[in-house]
Amino acid sequence: MPRHRSRQKSARSIPTTRISVVVVENDKILLVKHRKGTSQYWVLPGGRLEYGETFFECAAREVKEETGLDVEVDKIVFISEAIAPDRTRHIVNVYVTARVTGGVMQLGDEDVLVAVDFQPLSELDRQTLYPPVARHVLDGIAGNFAEIKYLGNLWV
Repeated sequence: MPRHRSRQKSARSIPTTRISVVVVENDKILLVKHRKGTSQYWVLPGGRLEYGETFFECAAREVKEETGLDVEVDKIVFISEAIAPDRTRHIVNVYVTARVTGGVMQLGDEDVLVAVDFQPLSELDRQTLYPPVARHVLDGIAGNFAEIKYLGNLWV
């Protein structure tokens, strides 16, 4: 009789799901600046999906927590992954579009947050943005996000 090893799921055996939110107003895009050690870089607002939460609920919650703004989510536009070369981290990124419906822009109180701002779309290609999706976002905006695209493994 063959032996079967019982495998318990650990935090490392289940990918993290992160929702990233694309908010564009007046040719500007909403970004938050993160600090990691001595590095600082821009990201789309968003964060980890919580159990029992929809993608859209997570998007609205994370934007509110990080920026103080209320948003209405429109649609899913991209999916990507970030898988570390040594396979110790695996993040599934789901990107949605949204529009501001209220609130007052202010930086959230998470330690990692350094700044929140609407940055000119014309500057997006020159920003240090993680994951590196600037070109995909700009192409999506130009094509009105006509289809959901899989962007592949974007680990940097």
